[in-house]
Amino acid sequence: MKQGIFLNNITYRYHKNHDILKNITLTIHQGEFICILGKNGSGKTTLGYCLNGIIPHSFAGKLDGSITINGEETKQSSIGEIAKTIGTIAQDPDLMLFNMTVYEEIAFGINNLELDNVEERIREALHQVGLTGFEKRDPNTLSEGQKQLLCIACTLAMGTEILLLDEPISHLDYINGIQVYELLKQLHKDGKTIIIIEHETDVVWDYAERVLIIEEGSIVADGKAQEILQQHEMLKQYGIKPTYKSHAK
Repeated sequence: MKQGIFLNNITYRYHKNHDILKNITLTIHQGEFICILGKNGSGKTTLGYCLNGIIPHSFAGKLDGSITINGEETKQSSIGEIAKTIGTIAQDPDLMLFNMTVYEEIAFGINNLELDNVEERIREALHQVGLTGFEKRDPNTLSEGQKQLLCIACTLAMGTEILLLDEPISHLDYINGIQVYELLKQLHKDGKTIIIIEHETDVVWDYAERVLIIEEGSIVADGKAQEILQQHEMLKQYGIKPTYKSHAK
């Protein structure tokens, strides 16, 4: 089975609207750390919905082309089956947390997918994100950074190989944001594929290996992160703020 995510000539529109994504062909290899950049309305979040199966399974619209994840076409797989391979973390953790305790929060996804070794999965996930001992805590009492770490733990406990994060530090202060990215860096070293929809180019410079830029539903740049981020005029053209770190190099 061929590992990775493969998009072949993807075009998508909501109902009768114009095309939100246009003729996108893309390969994301197993084990990559990739960030997707683009201004608001560029199509980057819609691309994320295609990657995790929300499109076509949960949103109405017209999807042309094919998307395969580790050899399985998403049109032919259920949301539950896709969730076993690719886990999604939203930018606002409060939208993802609804159980009474940290333990129950992590157990929810495991039980929903009917996975075994629940206790072991929860224990290992909490260890990975540094929240061991928080099992009985109410998620609402956690800091914003801890909530985001808990959301990542929920995904890890389900054994997903690919993590898709939509602006994961937009609700966090600098210290908590770096903590999240340091965790993602370690998970990447452990073999996870990390895909981040982001607008903070400083963290992209420090952590990503590869960058995609989306503009009006098309990929307009794709390459090594620091090489892309040094092209200041191009970034400004597409509404992306250059990082000061590219000047300092």
